[in-house]
Amino acid sequence: MRTLAFLYLTFLLSACATAPAGNGSTASSSSNTATATQTQSFIAAMEAKRGSALTLAERLQVQGLTGTAKVGLNNTQNNFLNKIGAQVGLDGAVIAALFPEAGKPLSETAVVAKIESRLGKKLAAADQAAVKTATALRNNSLVSLKTGLAASIGSRIGLSTEVVLALMPMLGL
Repeated sequence: MRTLAFLYLTFLLSACATAPAGNGSTASSSSNTATATQTQSFIAAMEAKRGSALTLAERLQVQGLTGTAKVGLNNTQNNFLNKIGAQVGLDGAVIAALFPEAGKPLSETAVVAKIESRLGKKLAAADQAAVKTATALRNNSLVSLKTGLAASIGSRIGLSTEVVLALMPMLGL
C-alpha cells in the first residue's frame, strides 16, 4: 500500500511539475513547462553536485517547487504578453509568437523593435514607455522567481543558491 501511495504521489507531483499554467490566458504556455525528463535531469545534476542522492522527501519537494515555479513563470509571461498586447492593440497570442521563451530575459529595446516591426509602424512615446516598463517588470519578476526557487531548493538539499541557479537552464529557466 505504501508503494502504491508513493507511486501515485510521485506521478501527481510530476504532473504538477509539467502541467501548463492553465490561467485562462490567450497566450500559449505549453512550451514553457518543464518535462518530466528535464525535471529528472535537473535532480540528477543536483545529486551530482551534492555528491549524494536526494532522499525521497527531497525529490518530492524539488518536484513540487519546480512545478510551482513554472506556474509562476508562465503566469508572469502571460501577464506580460497580454499587457503588451492590450497596450499596442495586438492579441496576446500574436505577442506570444514574438516572445516564445518565458524563462529568458528580454531587452526592452528589442521588444519595442519587434512589436514595431510586427505593426509596421513606430510606437508612440507613451506606448514605448509602457512596453519598456512591462518588459522590465517581467524581467525582474523572472529573476525573483528563479532566485527564490534556487534559494528554497538549495536550503532544502544543502546546495548554494548559485549552484542551483547554474543548473536551472536544465528546466528551461
